[in-house]
Amino acid sequence: MTKRGRIPELDILRGVAIVGVLVLHSSFEGRFTSETMAVQAIMARLFDWAVLAFFFSSGFLHDRSVPFAVVLKKRFLSLLVPFFIYNAFYNLCFFGMAAMSGFHSGAFELKVNPQVLGMILFQSPAFQLYFLPYLFLISIAVSALEKLSGRRYQWAYAAILALVMLFYLDRGYPQMSHGADIYNLPIYVAMFMIGIISRPFIEKPLAGPGVILLALVGVLGLLFFSRSCVVSLLVPPLLTAVAAGIRAIRQSKLLLLMGSVSGSIYVWHTPLLLPAITRLLAGCGIPSMFNLFGSIILTLATCLLLRLGLDVMFVRVMKVSTPKYVTL
Repeated sequence: MTKRGRIPELDILRGVAIVGVLVLHSSFEGRFTSETMAVQAIMARLFDWAVLAFFFSSGFLHDRSVPFAVVLKKRFLSLLVPFFIYNAFYNLCFFGMAAMSGFHSGAFELKVNPQVLGMILFQSPAFQLYFLPYLFLISIAVSALEKLSGRRYQWAYAAILALVMLFYLDRGYPQMSHGADIYNLPIYVAMFMIGIISRPFIEKPLAGPGVILLALVGVLGLLFFSRSCVVSLLVPPLLTAVAAGIRAIRQSKLLLLMGSVSGSIYVWHTPLLLPAITRLLAGCGIPSMFNLFGSIILTLATCLLLRLGLDVMFVRVMKVSTPKYVTL
């Protein structure tokens, strides 16, 4: 770990993964040409593992020695509180847009009824927020199972992975390893467990960095040609191991910065910022292909500057650390 208690290998993983998340969410058929959409589809295929990386890193950091009550409180504050806050914020934004311009998000109708509060809290055009409640459920369930299994927790880990594999062997694997569909939940569970189990092997690798790098390249090639979400499970641990073994990658300042604030980028980039920038660039006459890459770069830069500005404001003005519901 670094002096600030961070693990640079995980920040590198999250830094690369957050770029992939933006790529996955950059599919705007109405603003991009068919050629641009084809390029975006290829990139999305190679970054199919991007959302899984955040479940992996959470599993990697999982500490079974922490009391269950502490885990429950910490996960509630760091995952569910931001989920409710951002859902309410995004829905209020769309309410305002609907009231002022007749815009409709398609998520729900603007009318007063007993379900309005529930929709504000649980339903949002910000579809990427499914990550937060899913991670909350998984981490709490694993922690509870560990307490129940006692010293036989390793058998519990193996049983969880076996159940996931049996489920997909019976029902078939999903086409993508990301998305809010409940059918993807078992693969998120598997990735979390792989994060827990693989940590000792990443800290003390069985092979040199060159071999691991070749394995990563091979897995990415297989992912491109096979389109199998099972292959995506291999990318986060291999990429983390590569970052651990290759100093030049582990010390990349830009990736470390993006990884350290990836949670903020995750909740801020859509449904407002990334779509707004693509619309702005299209309105300025920027060619479609340049719009695709330019909107991703500008969104990342905007999120980074916003986060750094908030950190400065909280530390220097309010004399406190930036709250968890902002940093995630």
